[in-house]
Amino acid sequence: MDWLLVLCSLIHLLLCPFTKVEESFNVQAIHDILYHQTDIVEYDHLEFPGVVPRTFLGPMIVSALAAPFVALASALEYPKIVSLYLIRCSLGVIILWPLIKLRKRIAETLGQGTSNWFVLITASQFHFLFYLSRPLPNTMALTLVLWAYYFWLGLQHDKFIAFSAAAIIIFRGELAILLGFILIGELLSRRVTIPKIVIFAVPCGLIFVSLTVLVDSFFWRRLHWPEGEVLWYNVVLNKSSEWGTSPFLWYFYSAIPRALGTSLAFVPLGLIFDRRVVPLVVPPLLFVLAYSFLPHKELRFIVYVFPLLNVAAAAACSRLWQNRMKNKWRGLLALGTIGHLLANLVLTCFLLAVSRVNYPGGEALSLLHKIENPENNVTVHIDVLALQTGISRFGQIHKNWMYDKTENLKPGSPELRMFSHLIVDAKSKHSYSLRPYLETHEILGFVEGFSHIRSSYNNFPPIRIKSKPCLFLLKNKNPPAEADFSFRSSQHISETSVIEEEPSSTAVELDFEFSNHFEGEIPENSTEKLAGVTGPAIE
Repeated sequence: MDWLLVLCSLIHLLLCPFTKVEESFNVQAIHDILYHQTDIVEYDHLEFPGVVPRTFLGPMIVSALAAPFVALASALEYPKIVSLYLIRCSLGVIILWPLIKLRKRIAETLGQGTSNWFVLITASQFHFLFYLSRPLPNTMALTLVLWAYYFWLGLQHDKFIAFSAAAIIIFRGELAILLGFILIGELLSRRVTIPKIVIFAVPCGLIFVSLTVLVDSFFWRRLHWPEGEVLWYNVVLNKSSEWGTSPFLWYFYSAIPRALGTSLAFVPLGLIFDRRVVPLVVPPLLFVLAYSFLPHKELRFIVYVFPLLNVAAAAACSRLWQNRMKNKWRGLLALGTIGHLLANLVLTCFLLAVSRVNYPGGEALSLLHKIENPENNVTVHIDVLALQTGISRFGQIHKNWMYDKTENLKPGSPELRMFSHLIVDAKSKHSYSLRPYLETHEILGFVEGFSHIRSSYNNFPPIRIKSKPCLFLLKNKNPPAEADFSFRSSQHISETSVIEEEPSSTAVELDFEFSNHFEGEIPENSTEKLAGVTGPAIE
């Protein structure tokens, strides 16, 4: 059944190929390693370093796997955007490998039935497979966490400690909480001793700290441990809250229910039916509880816990399915396990449809490439919204074009009039932001982005995904023959979500918003009433 995980993850990739701002460092780093190699001065991170630095070790591994395929695509003269698909496929392979190994380990320890249901449940859910091929720091760490789970279930504690140390030191320091709780459980069960932990943990820690400092100091041009600086920023200085805060229990009432879907109902049943899954569920729940003390919360921060929670749900479904023939009541419960997969699929299709219209920046640049002759000497300035929603260096497919992403240029300013083309944030052709260009530019086209969800009792199905214009392509009627771009700055694109104004609502048609920054999420202040049910119904 492993092919089902591969197929579903590939569908997510093909339907939503572009990346967003939170993925920008890794995707740009992979691009630069593949195309600029040792020419560090051309690397994107030196001009746009981001809020906190990240390690290059993940991008190096993905680049090494993708390099032969990217070279072949270049030799066949495929556009550079094809390389984006290839590097995301490579990352998907890196994650799917330990996930499939983990599935086999589950079969060995909990039975083939639980293993099969684990695959079905994971494939039916949206968030885990959607994020699986996305070049996020969390995804880079996820592969090491999955390997750690695999060795943990196999009682290979030396390898568990090694992979845990790599995940914590190189990619995500907060994983010390999750993997630490697992290790404490092993200590309490006397499957491992403190001396054994020290013997393996200390050398691994020294090796991985030395590795990341050596590699990242080379790329960042200074003595540097990226994850150490990230921990200082988020934990000691507590500046992550500047990017938004959520209530303490948000992970429990919002993130986990959305990620698990209807499978969440089977998690407590799994704890009752099979006591062997209790040690698998307690550490992730304690991790989420402890991590809830940080005010800034995102679903991707706890993506590591979903496989373990799914094991509990799978154990419950397996037991119900095995007992389906004993009586009619148990037969109905078994049908419920099938029904919950269908419900998950409906939710997944809905969230995937939302995400499809959530990358207007990538669509806008693709549209410009279709409209303009590639032989023309185009200079295009890209607005912040476009950069946050799908544009990366992989989308810059014409070598003779200049793609500029300088921030804080005022609409209609002399600097912007130097460009032959603009990608501008605007909600309609009558928007205030387009007024300075009425005389000097023509509108080539526009791209719509996700706006809101509308519920109407007069339609079937009663829910509609609404989009609206958000980016316009403008062409300068009289571009200067020789433009001066000396004003270009090195300001970074801030990792903040772009949230539209709240739509109005009526008794019959009711709108509520999703964040344009995180797939399938709604801002906390956008709680509305859907079909008479109060609360964030689809959050």
